[in-house]
Formats: sequence, C-alpha cells, structure tokens
Amino acid sequence: MELTTPEGEIFETYIVGPEQAIKAVLIIHDWWGLLDYNRDWANQLADLGYQAMVIDLYNGYHPTNVKEAGEYMRSLDQNRNNRKVQTALTALQAPNRKVAVLGWSFGGVQAQQAVLQNPNLINAVVCFYCRILLDKHNIKILNCPMLAIFSETERTWPDKQVSLEHLMSEANKILLCHSYDADHGFVYPDSPHYDNDACEEAKKVTVAFLEKTLA
Repeated sequence: MELTTPEGEIFETYIVGPEQAIKAVLIIHDWWGLLDYNRDWANQLADLGYQAMVIDLYNGYHPTNVKEAGEYMRSLDQNRNNRKVQTALTALQAPNRKVAVLGWSFGGVQAQQAVLQNPNLINAVVCFYCRILLDKHNIKILNCPMLAIFSETERTWPDKQVSLEHLMSEANKILLCHSYDADHGFVYPDSPHYDNDACEEAKKVTVAFLEKTLA
C-alpha cells in the first residue's frame, strides 16, 4: 500500500491482518532494506490477529554488500524517515487499537526515533540488536514499555544492556531485556549469522511481550 507524507513523499508499505484488529505493529527493516523475512514476521503476527505493517524506508533499494548498506543507511535524511514513520503510525491508528513498533538493527534505531517523535501514538517498542538512542536527556519522553533483544557476541554487550537497564530503572520506565549467544543479524534467514533457535525463541519472547503490553 502506498502512503504519502504531508511533504508529498510517497513510500511503500506491506500491510496484512484484520482491519478491525485491536492490536497493530509497525515493522521497520534492517539496513538490507525490506525483505521477505520482514513480511514473514508481519504475516505471522497477522495470523495472531494483529494488523501488521512493514514500512519501506529504502524505496525498494536493496544493498548487495555491507559497504553499500552502510553508505545508503548513512545517506538517508532522518527527518524524512521520521515523516514516513509518523505517516505510517497515523495510518495504523484506529478506535480502541494499541500500536507497537518493532525494528531490527537500523530498524531498531528508527523504532526508538519513532517513540521519541511520537510518544502518544505508540504503546510498546521492540528493538533488536541496535544502537541505543535513549539517554538521560530524552528518556522522559518515552511513554511505553520496551523490549530490547541483544546479541551476546557484539563487542558492546553486555555494557550496552547494563547501561540501558540502569537508565530505564532510574527513570522508572518498563524494560524487558533478553540476550542470545548469537551474532548480530541472527533473525535474518539468508544471513550467515542466522540462528534458528535464537530467532524462534526471540520471536516467542516478542509475541509474549506484545500480547501483554497491547492487551
């Protein structure tokens, strides 16, 4: 489905699930662009009764290697990303519906941007193995529970997890953390870092978190 920002920027989304759903999830892809596994997660959530939307922030572009992925990701205008995400969140709003945002890596960063830019539109946030934007200055804006999934092989773990736990505790915010002995990108089936066991367990944790926070 095509959506258009107030600035006239057109972007594509993939949306599935019942229109009358009382729970919805906005899914944001990693730095490889919108892929089949993003749609698969949306389809599985739709089967559970959610309306699920995957937003394409790459305008159909798919990098072929890490260098291209990094360069393209850094070339994106964050204000434009914010407008697209806000437009998608607005499209997901419905009476008595709660909305979560979920992202992997680049998408996890964008999910945090989303809750900081649109705190009143989001009821839960899920971030997989990503840079943490939340700090002591902006944490007060966060208005929803957070699930953070970490890769234990990243050099920044466990310091990143410990710092987030301390920050959220000090601010009296709700946080659930899970870490896995798996590499960054472990949920992407076509990646050499894919770990089926970790992926399936993280998926169960995510669904349980969403069921609780969007109830």
